[in-house]
Amino acid sequence: MRGTWLLVALPLLLTAFSVARPQPLPPPTLPPTFDVAIAEQLARELAREYPDRSPGSPGGLGAADWVARQLQLYDFRPQVERFEARIPGRGTVALQNLVTVVPGASRRTIVVTAHRDNSGEEGSPNDNASGTAALIELARPYAPVVGARLVQARPTHTLVFVSTDGGAYGALGA
Repeated sequence: MRGTWLLVALPLLLTAFSVARPQPLPPPTLPPTFDVAIAEQLARELAREYPDRSPGSPGGLGAADWVARQLQLYDFRPQVERFEARIPGRGTVALQNLVTVVPGASRRTIVVTAHRDNSGEEGSPNDNASGTAALIELARPYAPVVGARLVQARPTHTLVFVSTDGGAYGALGA
């Protein structure tokens, strides 16, 4: 019995003392890129140009085009997903989400989403122009760089940036 115990315990002790603690992850090689001033400027611009971004309204459609143009400035090609939903007091409304995919090193996916619509009442950029601006600013560092010799920022996970419609009405686009 004691001999068997030594056969089991000795390798366990050797293993316990030879296993090293994992080292902490190294700091990112890229500098932080989220620019608060740009995000704030984008939020104010969206709220100013389209104060009524209610789903299906001219302002809501204009806001969707505005977001697509902002993403296209960075050579993203957002896909438009159109759908209809019933909104109390408004009936059946045509809605659209904008989806931008940044391929990562793995197929595992992180989704970043923000609704761009509002209830139609004029207010501050916080509903939800600020979230939309943050979404655009978070996507910016992963923009394709044409002809760049530097290493492009490629995320570990695939990133999906989704600008949804109908968020002010029960997160319909989500």
